[in-house]
Amino acid sequence: QQVAAHDGAVRKMAFIKELNMLVTGSWDRTLRYWDLRAPKAAHVHQLPERCYALSVNYPLLVVGTAERKIEIFNLQSAPQTVYKKLDSPLKYQTRCIAAFPNRSGYLIGSIEGRVAVHHVEDHDSKSNFTFKCH
Repeated sequence: QQVAAHDGAVRKMAFIKELNMLVTGSWDRTLRYWDLRAPKAAHVHQLPERCYALSVNYPLLVVGTAERKIEIFNLQSAPQTVYKKLDSPLKYQTRCIAAFPNRSGYLIGSIEGRVAVHHVEDHDSKSNFTFKCH
């Protein structure tokens, strides 16, 4: 049974058990929320570029796109609205993203092997840093 469809390749997906929904990110520049009981997407969000990475740790959803863009969502208060839009702190294309277990930030990795530790809230920005993996 098919549960989701995009106009381009689906690059990443995650199940949000608290909302009982599947979220998919695609190269068609959309993020779609799916109620698995319905044939159509519950919500479609237009991304600034192709989706390269996403990570969910409810209520935090972090999406990394082409052109080094990052969109952060608060799924608890406004799942369909971007909470924060940022440019990646890394110089090269985003490869992966992982939300912190405590939901205060995320790790972002690039194709050159650098990793950034980044916090969502500005008051925690003094704890942000970047390092190169060997």
